[in-house]
Amino acid sequence: MRRWARRARLLVPCALAAAAILWLGARGLPGTARDETWARIQREGVLRVAMDASYPPFDIEEGGVFRGYDVDLAQEIGRRLGLKVAFVNVGFDALYDVLQAGRCDVIISALPYDRQRSTVATFTGGYFNAGQVIVTRQDDARVHSDADLAGKRVAVEMGSQAHAEALRLRDRVGVALQVVAARGSDEALEMVRAGEADAAVADGITARAAVRARPGLAIRGAPLTDESFVIAVRRGSPLLFSAVNGVLDALRGEGWLEVLAQRWL
Repeated sequence: MRRWARRARLLVPCALAAAAILWLGARGLPGTARDETWARIQREGVLRVAMDASYPPFDIEEGGVFRGYDVDLAQEIGRRLGLKVAFVNVGFDALYDVLQAGRCDVIISALPYDRQRSTVATFTGGYFNAGQVIVTRQDDARVHSDADLAGKRVAVEMGSQAHAEALRLRDRVGVALQVVAARGSDEALEMVRAGEADAAVADGITARAAVRARPGLAIRGAPLTDESFVIAVRRGSPLLFSAVNGVLDALRGEGWLEVLAQRWL
């Protein structure tokens, strides 16, 4: 407890210094960037967050109440910036439209990086990697990484990205691994649990949910692919981006994001 208190005291001067820089920048003083969005946020004390609240466990809306991984993340960012958070619920295909139109300030909605959108948005680093992972039985210590899949039976959903990754691994490992076709990710994971396959490849969200719901499964090694979710900030808002990205970096460094993932996944 004392260790955390000490860390908090050390962070206060840095946070105050950052706030001072953002305060000066919002007022357009010499040597600082102008950011009308950040100036408005500071005046109103509200950060408007767009999301498609139909993607549990990340984005959920029921009776006007928002909850989920992204909701908790947005609320924590707002808390650390001293801002209230207002959610703007729109369809996934309309997220960039409302950002560009100025109806929201940021998008936090299980959003993958999209280079083609870089003309209208600036992207933070990733906060959750939904990439493909290896899942085995918890009591099977033979597989620790992709190299250990050589000669193993690997279950995948037929025609999925996991299937493509398994085929790529087969070519890269150089030793035959047997790809076992399943009708879906859940079936592939169940095959592992039942001993019908040595391992499965599935996306990080499905795999985490399966490990939580099916005792006896474990995720092995680092993700095989990088499919990180990011936060999008409207282009031309450098001070807002700096503030949001700075908080996200701090959350990542503190291990807060992993705790959040364990809570919701």
